[in-house]
Amino acid sequence: MLLAAWVPAVVITVLHYLTGAEHHGFHDILRRLYYLPIILASFSCGLRGGLLVATLVTAAYSPHAFTHLGHMDPAAPLEKSLELLLYLVVGGVTGRLVDRERARQHELGEALKEQQRTAAELIRAGRLAALGEMVSAMAHEIKNPLHALRGTAEVVDAVVPKDAPQHRLWELHRQEIDRLESVAVRFLSFARPSPPERRSVDLAQVVERVRTLIAPQAQRDHVTIEVPERTADPAQTVAADEQQLVQVLLNISLNGLQAMEAAAGSLSFQLAREQRHRQAFAVIRIENTGPTIPEAKLERIFDPFFTTKESGSGLGLSIAARIVEQHGGLLEVENLPAGRGVRFSVLLPEGTSAGPTTPQPRV
Repeated sequence: MLLAAWVPAVVITVLHYLTGAEHHGFHDILRRLYYLPIILASFSCGLRGGLLVATLVTAAYSPHAFTHLGHMDPAAPLEKSLELLLYLVVGGVTGRLVDRERARQHELGEALKEQQRTAAELIRAGRLAALGEMVSAMAHEIKNPLHALRGTAEVVDAVVPKDAPQHRLWELHRQEIDRLESVAVRFLSFARPSPPERRSVDLAQVVERVRTLIAPQAQRDHVTIEVPERTADPAQTVAADEQQLVQVLLNISLNGLQAMEAAAGSLSFQLAREQRHRQAFAVIRIENTGPTIPEAKLERIFDPFFTTKESGSGLGLSIAARIVEQHGGLLEVENLPAGRGVRFSVLLPEGTSAGPTTPQPRV
């Protein structure tokens, strides 16, 4: 604004006042030159910039146009009056057009971001669906022989004496069968999560329930839990499966607590409302002050079997993402600025009709 508008406007005004009345053509040129800083101000700052410079140009030029302060512009009064009016018109119209174009560019930018997010979600959903089918088939193949092994184990258990040296190895054998069965169950939970039974759910109540469940571990790890105050805000109520939402928040919260085991920190829950491309979402944000996630791993954090923990299975966040997707929502993760921690955002669509759905049998 300083170089493009103010300096030229001042220079033109000074030349006007210093030019004698006998230089009629030069005054005509200077009057037209005023349009340049007005237009440049509109391009720079929109409607406000255009009108501001046009108003100040009008105020600066008027004494020279209609009084004998310095050398009066020799043009006809009507011509000079129309010129002053045009300054304001050009500043207003140009500024308005610039503002509209910027607003349109902003909308196009937001639409492009939304399209990119949707494309990423579709790619992830397709990858998860394909992987889910494979995992489901693999879990079936594991469970079939497991049933036979468990039945055989019950028979053999009665044969192996409790005081026999082989009994310890036999107990280890049975424990490994149980562990393998739990792995198969987790695989099936990822591959085919139960359909949500939608009810009207108070998100603040869900957060409070999760806080109660994680409170003992948080106290042991010296982690402070912050929850939002209960309000009557209708945006905090959605149609969802409360048990599944608790599972999602519990998975995310436990991951945050495990990330902060080395040092005391805080785990905070926030409720908000967000608009994403004409769709209103109720948002639950879970922030922890643990170490940030490397950028290379952020894109894979919800991939099945991907984990940053030595003892993790890599299915907790994947199952959480599948549950949120079944609700028509989004699960996002980002590092907080300045390395202050990690934020997970659970976005659930508003306006979904509540009511029970018929649960489909799980395999």
